[in-house]
Amino acid sequence: MFVSRKTIPLFWWSSIKFENKKQENFGDIIGPYLIKKICQKEVRFIQPKKRKLFQYFTKVYFTVGSILPHVDKKSIVWGSGLIDKNTNILNASFLAIRGPISRKILLKKGYSIPEVYGDPALLLPNFYSSYEKKIYKIGIIPHYVDYELVLNWYIDTPSIKIINLLNNSVEAVINEICSCETIISSSLHGIIVSHSYNIPAVWVKFSNNLFGDDIKFHDYFESVKISNISSTKFEEKKTKKELIRLIEQKSILINVEVIKSLQKGLMDVCPF
Repeated sequence: MFVSRKTIPLFWWSSIKFENKKQENFGDIIGPYLIKKICQKEVRFIQPKKRKLFQYFTKVYFTVGSILPHVDKKSIVWGSGLIDKNTNILNASFLAIRGPISRKILLKKGYSIPEVYGDPALLLPNFYSSYEKKIYKIGIIPHYVDYELVLNWYIDTPSIKIINLLNNSVEAVINEICSCETIISSSLHGIIVSHSYNIPAVWVKFSNNLFGDDIKFHDYFESVKISNISSTKFEEKKTKKELIRLIEQKSILINVEVIKSLQKGLMDVCPF
């Protein structure tokens, strides 16, 4: 661990700051949550490209999320990734990268990127144990842009858990995920966190409303040794029988040893 300061200067995507939402998005606040857990210190938000003058020499850390478009030369990256293969990214100090696709693109720019892969969200079970009982056979995690659509489909089906990612409590969302036997998700971190807690997950698309291409999904899946995967279209309500068939055909559970290897690699270069 390299950091000795009292608070950790960190960038994360904030739905409250940038989108005027009332709640943060689960995947985006895993970073600050995890850093507090790892080093028992508070974090402070800094946006590198809008630094105050007194912050000019401050090194800012980047962790969970497709947030590389926001780095500058004084940024330190630990597990972040790209959101779009054509996005312009400045150079930074890279300790780990989310997956092989992000690394390959950045290597072509001439940047020095170590072959250390993994989304830090994979570390969550090492810092938070959920003891939720399996109440639901099926949990559905729509990206927040699709939440209302999916909620309306299943609002009268209490046996199916619809998980809202706009929630300021990381642990509350983890508990909801862990209350399900299987997850169907259009959210990347819905999938990653399910896998980290050894829950099978299906990657679906409810709409074309998500920003960016699918690079972040393929980046993650390649990091856990899964290739040639594509999302399943889910553009209208499915019956419970159809959902079970979808799970039987498309659900993926990552080998525990693969996840442990990524966890070790991340912690070996952890700057906190």
